[in-house]
Amino acid sequence: MAILFCGDVMPGGVLPYQKEYISKDVLKYMQSFDLRIGTLEAAIGTDLEYDQVKMKGRQNIVYARNEDFFRVVEMGFNVVSLANNHVFDLGVEGLRNTIKILDENGIKHCGAGENIEEASKPAIIEYKGKTIAILAYCMYGNAYLGYVELADNNKPGINPLDIDKVVLDIQKYKKQYDYVIVMPHWGREYQYFPMVECKKMAYQMIDAGADAIMGSHAHNIQPMIKYKGKSIYFGMGNYLFPDFYMYPPRPIWYPNENMDLTNIKREIGYPYPISQPIVSVWNGRSRIGIVSRIELENNKLLANYRFVYLSASNIVKFYDCFNRHLKRFRMWWMGSVIKCSNYELWIRCYNSRFNIPRRLLHKVSRILNINYDVKV
Repeated sequence: MAILFCGDVMPGGVLPYQKEYISKDVLKYMQSFDLRIGTLEAAIGTDLEYDQVKMKGRQNIVYARNEDFFRVVEMGFNVVSLANNHVFDLGVEGLRNTIKILDENGIKHCGAGENIEEASKPAIIEYKGKTIAILAYCMYGNAYLGYVELADNNKPGINPLDIDKVVLDIQKYKKQYDYVIVMPHWGREYQYFPMVECKKMAYQMIDAGADAIMGSHAHNIQPMIKYKGKSIYFGMGNYLFPDFYMYPPRPIWYPNENMDLTNIKREIGYPYPISQPIVSVWNGRSRIGIVSRIELENNKLLANYRFVYLSASNIVKFYDCFNRHLKRFRMWWMGSVIKCSNYELWIRCYNSRFNIPRRLLHKVSRILNINYDVKV
């Protein structure tokens, strides 16, 4: 059995205004797998109200319309995680509509629901006599993820990443199914290294019996490491998450197809506030993602990966340039740093404001709009 895991998926943005969104070789590669699993990091809905709590804060509204969802189906996804900080961006009705569309298309989901019981349920995969439970959780309560609507006994929302609860869930489902894979939405955006808290939680998950950890949220690729022979992907980056139009004050905007969009200003990142419509463009490093190949062999889950990227024309392609070898080396080196016993001290120094070379490099890159990986 071969399973493809990928990073964040958002099937809208600028894609309705172009014909192609994924190259033929990437799509063919996806179709070669028995199962395809990713994180649907968007609410799905047409003409629904924005979540009012997010609208009051400095947080982006990310959604795709009903008519954009066909791309998720076309790519052949079997399971998606809904445990993220954007699936509630169209409020309760948006979450319900998202789940309804997934159910109508036979796509399993986990990580959100009408109440905490539903949100906590795993997506169960049965294939050739083996069973896999997919569990999904979202970190909350910090500035790195912003507002996350958590499910409760009588309230729709997201499955919270409470490590004590996660450990109990893993232990419970490990007794019922052959394998347990956890998909946490966690950490800080646009960081190459995971938070120390994420490393600690990942180790606790493996110790509890998880067979693999497939993390998301950073919009940057983060290292994959092995712990007790099990794979931990801290962040798989973006998979299909295109650039998007924004309208004041900042929600994603879907212009009328008859509008002339050629002169709309392009800006990198999430500018706030905006006074005129813009195209929000991902920076170079956020256009790179990982697709992981998880294979069942001799009752073990074996993992490998390759790089994809979102081209300047918003088409997902394989990242097959020579730079991929440098990236693999960097991923290996960063993974070695994460596994060291003094990682907490190291990351404090790395993130310190006194790390002058790193801060200067980032400052210059922002001023010059330099994208190291992919030119936009």
